[in-house]
Amino acid sequence: MADEVAQERVSTGIRGLDEMLHGGFFKGTANVVSGKSGTGKTIFGTQFLLEGINKGETVMCIITSEESKSIVREMQSSFGWDLDGMVAEGKLVFVDITDPSLRLQKSVEIAPTELIKSFKKLVESKIEEVKPDRVFIDSIEAMFLAIESNYKLRTLIDDIFGIFRRRNVTALVTVGVMFDLDEMVEYGADSVVKLGREIIGSNLQRTIYVMKLRGSSTINEVRVLNISDAGMAVLAQSPYLEK
Repeated sequence: MADEVAQERVSTGIRGLDEMLHGGFFKGTANVVSGKSGTGKTIFGTQFLLEGINKGETVMCIITSEESKSIVREMQSSFGWDLDGMVAEGKLVFVDITDPSLRLQKSVEIAPTELIKSFKKLVESKIEEVKPDRVFIDSIEAMFLAIESNYKLRTLIDDIFGIFRRRNVTALVTVGVMFDLDEMVEYGADSVVKLGREIIGSNLQRTIYVMKLRGSSTINEVRVLNISDAGMAVLAQSPYLEK
């Protein structure tokens, strides 16, 4: 029975990506989506949460660098997704660590490690309170950029990822590509999906590939990532095919 639970898959909500993952993420794992600014990381995470809501799950979104109303406004105007309505119905819970009431404001008076310890306690308490099936953190680099020691950074990342694994929560964490921080975060994750942009001829093409998925094989291809009014989807074609 334990083996069956460990192997339970969780759909990503991204059409075409579950195929690449051979069924989706594993339940109770920490999964990373990395890419440069503007590659679609926040859209990816939002669709991951919407998939959970559609399946009747409890979902939580933790925002580290901006207020939740920014994402709410962006998703409403771009895709017509009514996140405010979902919050009102109790289907979605936002946690804004920029909210002064949470006392996690980035400040010169707060040592970076202490800030992250406070963040960890906040995440633990919110998970105990909300008991979510899925958690989306957007984005993790805001918490770790000031950590100079790679050893300490690895330890803190593992500590946060461990929260989700111990509580059997499936987490999706976004990280930007900067100062090699993304590589440190990716190393500790159970899976890594990479988003990118390529200039193919005169066209700008979005791309996606699965860098790793512990405990499972994957489709080892770079594929086209399409973002339309309906959201994000993976196309079963290479961005490098000449036309």
